[in-house]
Amino acid sequence: MDTSFSFTASDSPVLQAIGKWAAVLWAGREMYQMQIHLLLAAIFPIYIGSHAALRRPPSAKAPKKEKSQDGEDDEIEVDPIIEGLQPSDAILFPVLAGITLGGLYFLIKWLDDPKLLNKVLTWYFSALGIFGVGKLVGDSLHVFSSFVFPSFWSDGKQIYRVEQDLQIQVVGEATRAQPYRAITNKKNPLAGPLSNAPFGQKMNQWLWGTRAFVKNHWVSRGYVHGILNYKTKVTIHDVVGLLIGVAAIIAWNTNGKAWWLTNLMGFGFCYGTFQLMSPTTFWTGSMVLMGLFVYDIVMVFYTPMMVTVATTLDVPIKLVFPGPKRGGMLGLGDVVLPGIMMALALRFDLYLHYLRKQIPANSSTSFGTPKPTKTTYDDATGLWGERFWTSSSKEANTADPARFAKTYFNASIVGYIAGMLTTLVVLNIFNHAQPALLYLVPGVLISLWGTAWVRGEVPLMWGYTEDGSLDVSEEGEEKKPTKEEVVKKSEERENKLNKEHAHHVLVFFVGSQAWIA
Repeated sequence: MDTSFSFTASDSPVLQAIGKWAAVLWAGREMYQMQIHLLLAAIFPIYIGSHAALRRPPSAKAPKKEKSQDGEDDEIEVDPIIEGLQPSDAILFPVLAGITLGGLYFLIKWLDDPKLLNKVLTWYFSALGIFGVGKLVGDSLHVFSSFVFPSFWSDGKQIYRVEQDLQIQVVGEATRAQPYRAITNKKNPLAGPLSNAPFGQKMNQWLWGTRAFVKNHWVSRGYVHGILNYKTKVTIHDVVGLLIGVAAIIAWNTNGKAWWLTNLMGFGFCYGTFQLMSPTTFWTGSMVLMGLFVYDIVMVFYTPMMVTVATTLDVPIKLVFPGPKRGGMLGLGDVVLPGIMMALALRFDLYLHYLRKQIPANSSTSFGTPKPTKTTYDDATGLWGERFWTSSSKEANTADPARFAKTYFNASIVGYIAGMLTTLVVLNIFNHAQPALLYLVPGVLISLWGTAWVRGEVPLMWGYTEDGSLDVSEEGEEKKPTKEEVVKKSEERENKLNKEHAHHVLVFFVGSQAWIA
């Protein structure tokens, strides 16, 4: 009774302390809302970009290519073009970033009025932003369509597959002895309760036609002698995404560069970079991050360059957030640099998933060095709708490849959030721009290497690489290309990526800071 009274009495020290803290929180509610917005905006592109960057790990067997009757798709390059970092980049990146930052700083001082520089950089980033936003929106539409028109779904009892060619829904696995069993009461391609909706014949035909329109693809070819030669798949999502990208850039340039459009462009740049760049190995990525960790400290605390350039240039090299006073901002470098390591962690999780599924080699029947049998890789990207609609199913289904333990990725998310929260706390205490990498780099690296140490997987993590050396072919897999073919393809890709590589250095290192006015 006495204890209860001490907590409710008006003169209780505990109650007074709670009241003071509540008053402080209420007074700074707008600032805290902005900081929560900043944290969520930083995590968002990392999460979606890391999942979009998933690809076949070297521990999985490459699926056999399906031959089409017209041969149109056979020659299409499926493997993404990846720019792998090298150990030398740990020195090269900070040097190039410093040269770029210093050049922009002295150019701003020399021009006195940065209007011309802003205009030039605005048009440059506007051109790049069309494709960044277009890719982000196009993939988002693809995910949305997978919720509306999933390829398969479950009611908790059995799995239904949508057969577009026959315009029916079926259950069971098709074999010569037992074909698919058609479900007669499901006459539309929708999932869940809507699959039984009594739509008319015209409405059902429209739904099937719409599904075909959003699911099918076209082959896009381009050839200009000595300049351009490409062949790729294009869907309606890609076309609509590109059009929205153009509209977004026009609106950004004509609507006063609204903060949400600036952030949309920033998300697009980050999203594309996660699919184009890889640290190659964990130790290479760690070295690069530590080099930029030192660079960020020097440029924020010991020179006026970072703050001057980031606050003077009105270009989408940062995420901006409305709030009290002048609001806040976060450089794209603070998203992309830790993000590429976090994306690598997610791919490492997928590598471990297939490594554990390998069948041990039988040395009594193998000739030479016995090798484990790999499990065939199933695409783990773009199955968000199917995962949702089969979440209640106990049967194995095609969405299962997207469900795997994400131990290292989740650990890196925790480390990133801890680093960002530390940044915001220090920023509020000292009221000075903070080099976010000072806190993000230790947070991400300690979470990753600490998790590996606790699990006893440091050697496995240290030896993991995406340079292709782990991708050892086994009997039954397609023959790897010859050295000459690899060199030729590598030269073509190098020429194509030269400009993009320089672009990443310019965009993502200049604005690497967190700042709230």
